[in-house]
Amino acid sequence: MNITYQEYDKNVVVNASIGNEKVDMFEARREPFQIFGLFEPKDMAKDRYERMPYTIAKSISDGVAVQSYEPAGAKVRFSTDSDFVAIRVENCWLTRRPHFTDIEAGGFDLYEDTDDGAILHGVFIPPVGVTEGFESIVRFSDRKKRNLTINYPVHASVKNLYIGIRPGSSLGPGKPHINDIPVVCYGSSITQGTGTSRPGMVYSNILSRRLNLNIHNLGFSGQCKGESAMAEYIAGLDMSAFIYDYDENAPTPEHLQATHEPFFRIIREKQPNLPIIMLTRPSIPSRNAKHKPFRDIVYQTYNNAIAAGDKNVWLIDGTEYVKEFGGDDCILDGIHPNDYGYMIMAAQIQKILEQIIADSSNFRKV
Repeated sequence: MNITYQEYDKNVVVNASIGNEKVDMFEARREPFQIFGLFEPKDMAKDRYERMPYTIAKSISDGVAVQSYEPAGAKVRFSTDSDFVAIRVENCWLTRRPHFTDIEAGGFDLYEDTDDGAILHGVFIPPVGVTEGFESIVRFSDRKKRNLTINYPVHASVKNLYIGIRPGSSLGPGKPHINDIPVVCYGSSITQGTGTSRPGMVYSNILSRRLNLNIHNLGFSGQCKGESAMAEYIAGLDMSAFIYDYDENAPTPEHLQATHEPFFRIIREKQPNLPIIMLTRPSIPSRNAKHKPFRDIVYQTYNNAIAAGDKNVWLIDGTEYVKEFGGDDCILDGIHPNDYGYMIMAAQIQKILEQIIADSSNFRKV
């Protein structure tokens, strides 16, 4: 059924279809919406969202360049007293694979940010077979002012996102994070969020909700090889903490040996006091022997840092927490965590981030 958008300023989109509601629809790049986890997301000249500058991504690899256009871990925050939120999304592509859900790959989910934590209100689900975009709506049980977060998809390229509310409703900025300076994550498809059921279950998004953090996800499925150019780019970012876990993408132990500690040293040289968390891949028991050489190399980087007197480095062992929390049952396909696995990962990282937050001036107390 067709709806009529009430066009009262230049930012309102007209002639769309979401049920039979009248909707005011706004471009998410414009104020008062706040977008996090993307590179220059408010630049209206860009033809799509990106997580890092394309020219830098291209200099690293074609794969990183392509996936830099997939907004994994990104989110938009705002407030409204509307009794529904609608979206209209325009995609360049939506990637489908057997171990992706369509909601993870191309959907969005909607949370309310309350003083007692975040509450899931619904999911914007792409219709079966859609590739170029869709429209969807999530309704609330009542009308009151809410601070809201919409999480972007994991494996789609998004040209534009429009957000709709009931005509006459208020619209304002969302709840502020406790850190203006982002935590940055770098890693494999596990960091990007492959294997989740929906975007909110990416571990960076779980942490963002639980701790009210601004987190920038630089996970690139199959493409994270610890290149020095990527390390130099990340070292130049303004970060409140750094998390990295790319051993899953290292083709051989020799490759990881040649890149893992040099990657760490590039970051540490430019940011000597930055909290850095290293992870090893979540490993199911049947693959522990195969993964042990990679795990040992990450331990070597960590132990060398500790021996050198580094007091701002931590290590999380994926073999150990998988063993402790369900073994095989927290892994989807032998490689990627399922939602349970991502929650476990987030819990391990959260314990360290809580310590970092308590000790670091990069986190303001609210």
